[in-house]
Amino acid sequence: ALRVDRALLRAAWHILALCFGARPFRLNRLKRGFNLVVFLRHYQHPGKVLLLDQGQVQKLWSILADAAGYSAPRLKRVLASLTAFAPGHVVWVDTPLDMAVQRMAARGGGNSRYDGLPPDEVTAQLMIRSALLRTIAGDYCRVTGAPLTTLDGRLPPDRNAARIAELLQASG
Repeated sequence: ALRVDRALLRAAWHILALCFGARPFRLNRLKRGFNLVVFLRHYQHPGKVLLLDQGQVQKLWSILADAAGYSAPRLKRVLASLTAFAPGHVVWVDTPLDMAVQRMAARGGGNSRYDGLPPDEVTAQLMIRSALLRTIAGDYCRVTGAPLTTLDGRLPPDRNAARIAELLQASG
């Protein structure tokens, strides 16, 4: 169940203000903002070790990815409000753009704004927006104090799983 407390209300207020302030206004942006607020319930478990696989970062990026402009101070307030939901570690799976596009094209279904687009168009759009994702991830880690662990997306999944197991053991 979604527990509504001061931290969640504060984060929701800042997230929605960012959504309404980003230009041009899009209803999908507001929907993504609400999804982020609901998603935060998974991070209201004090005392448990949490790994974040870019979840909050990815959702925040998704809100701004198609914005022509947004308020940097509002984004900073959103990041500050997410401190209450910060995980013990942020796991960044660094995958070359061409490989990521191939994986997106090969998956069955999905609700990404890139699903159904030709691979060259997805590549072009992600190239433009990838710097924003890295910026948000770096700012998120700086503001929340969550350490960033980078995994190589080209490696077999079991190799990266071993690194995640090491993180969990060290936090354990």
